[in-house]
Amino acid sequence: MPKYLLVALNGPTNGEGDDEQYNQWYDGKHAGDLLSIDGAVSVRRFKVLRQNRVNKPYLSVTEFECDDLEELNRQLAAKAADFEGSKMDRTTSMFVLAEELSTVRP
Repeated sequence: MPKYLLVALNGPTNGEGDDEQYNQWYDGKHAGDLLSIDGAVSVRRFKVLRQNRVNKPYLSVTEFECDDLEELNRQLAAKAADFEGSKMDRTTSMFVLAEELSTVRP
């Protein structure tokens, strides 16, 4: 079964308290929304420590295993439409959906 990663770089808007509200929304709502998509395996979030030409404070990685890429894209688009109360700065958010080619382990 094909494996996919959704990698997102984003952060909150710049208002007072936006960072806290953004993180509460992401962990409390958005991660659950992503996990409700068919084939979702996990959502992992990271605070960015070092970056090159990308000024985003947070990175998330969502893993999917599914046979229907078209359906995955449809469900992702539907979830992306609901960012009510997120305080996410959607004007500068970036994401990549990638299909696994190989895994190399020690």
